[in-house]
Amino acid sequence: MEQPLEPHLRIGALCERVLEEKDGVLSLIRVIDRLIITAEGTDVPKEIPPSQVPLTALMSWVGGLGDYEAKIRAVFPGGESIESITLPFHLDALDRVQNLIVQLVLPIRRSGVHWFNFLLGDQIKGRVPLRVIYERKEHPKRTGQPT
Repeated sequence: MEQPLEPHLRIGALCERVLEEKDGVLSLIRVIDRLIITAEGTDVPKEIPPSQVPLTALMSWVGGLGDYEAKIRAVFPGGESIESITLPFHLDALDRVQNLIVQLVLPIRRSGVHWFNFLLGDQIKGRVPLRVIYERKEHPKRTGQPT
């Protein structure tokens, strides 16, 4: 359905958590654009071990009138993607802000840049990168006790 005035993305961010105070003011804690995964030991895998990382995403929409649907699409370095649930929202004044806080669990399968697209309907309105870095810290194996 055609809306009279489409909102724009005021904030699209990834962070550790979002605090929402009683007066509606938000605080973004530890805004993230890089994630370092470290494996340490005597037998460290050459490739990044599969894992899951919890993240919080914030989409803040403003300037529209009407009913809308937003979602987040994560695109992985190999081209695969996943989407969040669809989040409906309503804006009844041009100065009204709608903040959508989304808890994500990101499956990590490889290092590289993961893109997070912020969608209004099916259109990308903004995107942010998350670079995943794999660091190996291999320790030499001990073959015997010193005498």
